[in-house]
Amino acid sequence: MTIVKYSEYGTRLYSGVYQQTAIVPGMPTHILRLLILLGAFLTTALAAKIFFTDESFYRYGHYRGAAPAELAVGDPQFRGPGYCQNCHTERHTQWNAGVHKVVKCEICHTPAADHPATGKGKLPIPADTVKLCTLCHEKMPSRPATQPQIVVKDHPYPHEDRLECITCHNPHAPSIGGLKPAVALAVECVGCHGADGKGVGAFPALVGRDAAYLKREMQKYKSGLRQNPMMTPLMKALSDRDIEELAKYYAAMGGASTEAPAAPGAADVQIAGLTAKCVGCHGAQGEGVGAFPHLAGKKTDYLIDQLKNYKSGVRQDPMMTPIAKGLTDEQIERLSHYYGKLGDKSAAAPPDAVAPPAASTAPVLLTVKCVGCHGAQGQGMGAFPAIAGKEIAYIVDQLKNYKSGVRDNPMMSPIAKSLSDEDIEKLAEYYALLKTE
Repeated sequence: MTIVKYSEYGTRLYSGVYQQTAIVPGMPTHILRLLILLGAFLTTALAAKIFFTDESFYRYGHYRGAAPAELAVGDPQFRGPGYCQNCHTERHTQWNAGVHKVVKCEICHTPAADHPATGKGKLPIPADTVKLCTLCHEKMPSRPATQPQIVVKDHPYPHEDRLECITCHNPHAPSIGGLKPAVALAVECVGCHGADGKGVGAFPALVGRDAAYLKREMQKYKSGLRQNPMMTPLMKALSDRDIEELAKYYAAMGGASTEAPAAPGAADVQIAGLTAKCVGCHGAQGEGVGAFPHLAGKKTDYLIDQLKNYKSGVRQDPMMTPIAKGLTDEQIERLSHYYGKLGDKSAAAPPDAVAPPAASTAPVLLTVKCVGCHGAQGQGMGAFPAIAGKEIAYIVDQLKNYKSGVRDNPMMSPIAKSLSDEDIEKLAEYYALLKTE
């Protein structure tokens, strides 16, 4: 290689030949340096592996051979489901027969360790069941379709009040068919005693009553010591265990009172029984629901005449006729006096003449089975959601899901299955047009 150097003025200062000498013949110096660094790194890594790897590693497999002996010295932390069976036989049986059998007890309740010998009380029960359950059950495209999944914001109801999963589901047998017994049983009670157990109209509150009192009174209806046209058949259909669960359920809904309520008078019991079939359409206080007329404050003679007309067939109505036919003349008079003395509770009392429902009120007729849980104006009651003002498409989709079985609920499914697609459309339009407060 010839090298020529010049001054800053362009004058040639030096001219000569330069020859580079390689350490390894034929290999550039920068490649050789890279190889030396790589070799040093590999040598260091090998030395570190030899120094840090336990001598028992890979004796039996890809783990330390001494590890099992070391673990055996300590006390076991996870005991397995069989450890829980002796003390929690009922829950273990439910769990063992349900879909949650793959979820071991200690996944939710933390390792048992020395429980209960340590005397530290019960193992923790998860407080935020929504967070826990959605780890497996939140709807995701990547999850298998056979695994039960929910859209969290729409379950159980698309409203603001968040419910813990264990409100409706037995965590040890969580399928829809495994609803907590008391919740399923209470479905029959909400029409008269309200979704929150506070009572509707003349019907008494159950919330916060002493469990022993509630159990005793329900047993009286079952045995016949107390008679009521509504309560007696309901209680006769329940087992002793059902009654106990139901009593505990309502007692736990509020601050339990050790004092039993005063026994209602005979007149109160009779009136409560007579009005039971009226409140769904005419309201708890006779104020009227939607297109159904108010009864409160009507003239007693007028009410007597209309009920007798329905009873005799002079007036015909698919709801009123069978109800009126089931009343004696004395009951008709008692019922008419009761509503006549309530006083007008409607915002603007319509004329006394009550016209049969027109075709345009057909959606209102469909709401008879809805008002007990969702309220007279679709405003929702207790844990039951508001449906007034919801989008038509949303209501239609949910009702069709219940009808087809995509969604399952012991209350909603049979109601939805009894509706035609046209009925569903009318109901959706009706509630969508109602205004929420």
